[in-house]
Amino acid sequence: MSLFAEGAPLEAPNGVAIDQDGNIVVVNVGDNAVLTYDPAGSVIRTERSVEGGNDGVVVTADGTKYVSSVRHGSVSRIRPGQEAEIIASGIPSAASMCYDSIQHQLVIPLNPNYALAFVRLD
Repeated sequence: MSLFAEGAPLEAPNGVAIDQDGNIVVVNVGDNAVLTYDPAGSVIRTERSVEGGNDGVVVTADGTKYVSSVRHGSVSRIRPGQEAEIIASGIPSAASMCYDSIQHQLVIPLNPNYALAFVRLD
């Protein structure tokens, strides 16, 4: 094991993804930060999801980030160069998620419901 990043701006980091440029994208449970680190461990971008309490992050080929809030039951979309917007809500305990590139949708586990949610993307 090796330590990649430690301390602020990490605030109970949880979700991690790799973008198309090989950067590491991290979301915090403790706030709404969406942090992009270069491979050397320097923060190169800080974005904000609409809500905090984040658990999962997906980065698509065009650089769009999708962030699930386990605390608020929502999914934020952050398109490159734009402010975050909520694209789905009312998802109980929206945990970590994955991207289904064939159906162009997010798949989100609903832990306390023993279920899965599918969020189609436009």
